[in-house]
Amino acid sequence: MKKWMICILLSLLALSLMGCGSDESAVYVQSVADLSVMGVIAPGDRFAGMVVSENVTEIKKDSDKAIGELLVKEGDDVVEGQELFNYDTDDLQLSLDKQKLELEQMQATIDNYKEQIADLEEERESASGSDQLEYTIQIQTLQVDLKEAEINIKAKQTAVEQSEALLENTSVTSPVNGRIQSISENGTDNYGNPLPYITIQQSGSYRVKGILGELQRGQIVEGLPVKILSRTDIDQYWLGTVSFIDYENPTQGNSYDMYYGVATEEMTASSKYPFYIELDQVDGLLLGQHVYIELDMGEAETGGLILDPSFICFEEDGSAYVWAEKGSKLEKRPVTLGTLDEMMWTYEILDGLTAEDHIAFPDAELCREGAPTTHSEPIPDEMDDTFEDINMNTTTTEEIILDDIMIEDAIIMEEEVE
Repeated sequence: MKKWMICILLSLLALSLMGCGSDESAVYVQSVADLSVMGVIAPGDRFAGMVVSENVTEIKKDSDKAIGELLVKEGDDVVEGQELFNYDTDDLQLSLDKQKLELEQMQATIDNYKEQIADLEEERESASGSDQLEYTIQIQTLQVDLKEAEINIKAKQTAVEQSEALLENTSVTSPVNGRIQSISENGTDNYGNPLPYITIQQSGSYRVKGILGELQRGQIVEGLPVKILSRTDIDQYWLGTVSFIDYENPTQGNSYDMYYGVATEEMTASSKYPFYIELDQVDGLLLGQHVYIELDMGEAETGGLILDPSFICFEEDGSAYVWAEKGSKLEKRPVTLGTLDEMMWTYEILDGLTAEDHIAFPDAELCREGAPTTHSEPIPDEMDDTFEDINMNTTTTEEIILDDIMIEDAIIMEEEVE
């Protein structure tokens, strides 16, 4: 009697444990609204931007000359031919006077050489045969000195002519119409080379400059279509394309607010990368104007959804479908595709899905019609193994305890019957 009851109880326990492990694993589904912007900057995200000139003119100064008067400042608008600065004429005149004096002295030296040579030649004619050789050597030496002096005087004459030209043109004018971007008295670049004295942003060839944060690196790429928004008129915008991202010259600064271009108070600094936008049209834009930059997502304006191609499956006939949730179950749902954006690597979904739907990644081992779904994100494999070991140990201990209790109860019941 005792052994018989124990066997029944153990059989019932085994059946109950087998039933607990027979449920099918649920398939994880994700929100289409979240997936439609996953891995990219959303259409509503904004960057701060400023209208700058595509062409920049650099004005250098003569390092050997002193500036007399600077006639412009940063931010000034200038026109072609407008005087920017002039050199100190007092120093130039002093230098010219000194050069002319040196030129006169050199000319006097040449005249002296010529006179000495003429006198020696005359004396050599009346000298004896043995003395003529000595006269010849002296004459040849003076001729060499004369030749060197003539070369030097030509160089000095060129210097005098250049100094006279500088005195006639002591003012430096702007070669273009534009705006003074910077003025550098003694600045140098990253390689130690002197910066241009004046930099002018040329008018009429505008582009927009934006700042890309470290976290957005790689999400803005060359060729990406963007929309430029006016900060003062919400209905005014311009279209353009990202033409260049300057990863070679990052700047350091506080965290930059992607939406409004406001520096935030963070303890750590991060790199910023300037990027430039080539505009389709520039009517209404002003040099130095502050604007907003948004991605130009034409699909979003038509009401379509943007989805990564990895979530889309294709039938043999080329029709597309996704694994979508319907009433906590998985179904194979046909969708109508629009164009494939090769730059963003996204498909436009025209029909079959809404932003409120949930879909699963097409796992061949899990996805099938009627499979249960879950919105709980699965635990990564390495953590899942850890939890599995813990659960196995816990389950084994509970089984042992439960077996002991059931056996003890069976023995007591048998004794009571007897």
